[in-house]
Amino acid sequence: MKKLLSVVVLLVAAFILVGCNTVSDEILVDAAHDYYAAGAVTGWGDAVGNEDFKMEAIARSDERVASIVDELEGAVYLYLVEVTILSSGAGWTFTYTIDGVETVFDGNQAIKMIRTDADGEIPNWWGPSPESGEFFSLTPETYYIPPYVETPSPQGDWNSNPGAFAAATFYMIFADFGTGEARGLGLIAK
Repeated sequence: MKKLLSVVVLLVAAFILVGCNTVSDEILVDAAHDYYAAGAVTGWGDAVGNEDFKMEAIARSDERVASIVDELEGAVYLYLVEVTILSSGAGWTFTYTIDGVETVFDGNQAIKMIRTDADGEIPNWWGPSPESGEFFSLTPETYYIPPYVETPSPQGDWNSNPGAFAAATFYMIFADFGTGEARGLGLIAK
């Protein structure tokens, strides 16, 4: 009888632990706004209204973000879109000193996002920018976001373009944590 009771207790504990570790299936949508990927590969502002670059609201349980699900904890809005970053051909470059190393990006590797009102055509802001507030990289190994500072530096500033470290097809992820202070962007290789 003691063995049976022990097994039952262990099973109940296992179910409780599994239940505590599940990730929500709730779609984290911002009904008031739409979000778009924007960069040289999207035609910058031409992305607005283009369904190919419109981000879709997803849940933290979406398998496409499984590799960064822990970084998305606490997100109140979560969006994703597939983008293909090219490595050359834009005709311009931008350079940052990242961890002491001068890193040159082709203009095609610049990728930001735009927020509009729902079904709107005019950007509320481009992110990151002074108007959007601070952004941080959800995937620092694939995507660099300059520091949110007004004074330009070798690392960039709040008006500098973020950049993909490599050419590839990515899932671009946007997470808003509802604090009004910082939002996350990332690129997960498809």
